[in-house]
Amino acid sequence: MNMLTSTDLTAALASGKSPGELGFVMPIETAHHTACWMAWPWDGHEDNWGSGLAAAQENFVRVATAILRFEPVRVAAHPDHASIARRLLPPQADVVPLAQNDHWFRDTGPLFVNDGNGRTIGSNLIFNCWGEKFPDYELDAGIGAALVRHLKLPLFQSPLTGEGGGLHVDGRGTVITTETCFLNPNRNPGMTKADVERELFHTIGARKVIWLPGDEEEWITDGHIDGMLTFTAPGKLLFERNPDPANPRHRVCEENLKALRGQTDADGREIEIGLIDEAYMVEPETDTTALSYVNAYIANGGVVVPSFGTPTDAAAQEIFAKAFPNREILAVDMRGICHAGGGIHCMTQQQPA
Repeated sequence: MNMLTSTDLTAALASGKSPGELGFVMPIETAHHTACWMAWPWDGHEDNWGSGLAAAQENFVRVATAILRFEPVRVAAHPDHASIARRLLPPQADVVPLAQNDHWFRDTGPLFVNDGNGRTIGSNLIFNCWGEKFPDYELDAGIGAALVRHLKLPLFQSPLTGEGGGLHVDGRGTVITTETCFLNPNRNPGMTKADVERELFHTIGARKVIWLPGDEEEWITDGHIDGMLTFTAPGKLLFERNPDPANPRHRVCEENLKALRGQTDADGREIEIGLIDEAYMVEPETDTTALSYVNAYIANGGVVVPSFGTPTDAAAQEIFAKAFPNREILAVDMRGICHAGGGIHCMTQQQPA
């Protein structure tokens, strides 16, 4: 299998082989990237931004500009809005006309898996708009496969419904996800944990899946894992908690942390857990406001971390600096976008080298 060309891989996938069976695995986010993919925000869901669109686009540009300090940024933009994206984005950012509805590209874009020898497969989950939460998502349902075709990569279409924000990987076959997301009947009705684990092996090379309970109250994503934790290295992660017992998030965080403690990865090592407080002192602007620091983007040589104009920002940046001593920590104020339910990680998708 080590001598398979891209054409051979496409033929192998067409014959019924999966990326997992071919020895491919989704790399850890700390691995080197060819580029960061993002998707330009516009009102693709029945005026979902309204009067806040300009602020969202300005915040998007700040995130893209920060990531450009470390690696190439490529922005998929609806052809009707690509000229606006081109005008507002830095000239170093590539704008690729591809039809899409929303800018949460972690969830709508494809996943990428490789075999460690420079070969990459685009591995695509079914996107149903977080369990049919919003109308008008047909373009987002097709953007993953469209991007893989644009990149001229072999494409694997998974039968599993879900989103990239619902998965975190260590690059060695360990996957962490939540029961409230991938086992939700609004995504994969009738599927058991064993069923999902089997498909995650085929789709991204999962050898072990760690299940956390998730968050039943988080109504858009149904408790995505990328608002709870992030891997800093194989066997090591940062977990986000809420230290205020009066805050409903406190109980949710503690339940998930309890489920995580003592877990071992695919290589049999107990996972080392570092703790970080979310931006719990901020009064949420909406019931979907995302105040997560671990919802960050790990770039080549840097980490782009959310900030919210609150005292916990400095402490979070210090924790990231200790967790990533060889990377520059760059903070971006997310108050123009976070009220819509996501952060920097939600907006981005790394293409591995």
